[in-house]
Amino acid sequence: MDEQKDKKDRTRKKDDWDTGVVVAPMNGDELPKYRRMIYLNRAKRPPKGERPKSDLTKKERRAIVRAGFLAMLPRLLVILVAFGVVALLIWLWLR
Repeated sequence: MDEQKDKKDRTRKKDDWDTGVVVAPMNGDELPKYRRMIYLNRAKRPPKGERPKSDLTKKERRAIVRAGFLAMLPRLLVILVAFGVVALLIWLWLR
């Protein structure tokens, strides 16, 4: 009988600092609205094996990827030119 009482005391005993109060519930309500929508929709998506196959041909997929890269190319060139200008200014300044 004493053994059962000791077990109950051990399971109920909490540390002094643990009051049982929840400071920040992590149920998803603390996320911004756009991230919350991502996490809500993620559960509704079917697994990868159950998704329907795309009706695009290999040639069409390559054209889509190529168009995406061509759309990003001007931004990439602007960034590279900006780094080059900064590197040139640093080189002139430290010379």
